[in-house]
Amino acid sequence: MEATLHYAIHRIVELENLLLPDVPETVWPAEIEVVFSQCGDVDLLPVHHQRRLKHHINRMWLDKVPAPSILTAARSLREAMEKYA
Repeated sequence: MEATLHYAIHRIVELENLLLPDVPETVWPAEIEVVFSQCGDVDLLPVHHQRRLKHHINRMWLDKVPAPSILTAARSLREAMEKYA
């Protein structure tokens, strides 16, 4: 049982690192800030979650995802992050 638990914890940490990358302090483009500000109550998120959300918005922007789709995904991600804040 202990080996299974150790494996499960390892996998959770591994997946969290993939989904929630460590993002250093940075200056974000205005487009990212605009989308971020439209995501809802982002000020309630811890700062590290705010940086991660901006990182994901930026990645979608660079991948040329349409703005409405970015906003929908960012709002969904914000809601998920609220659960782990």
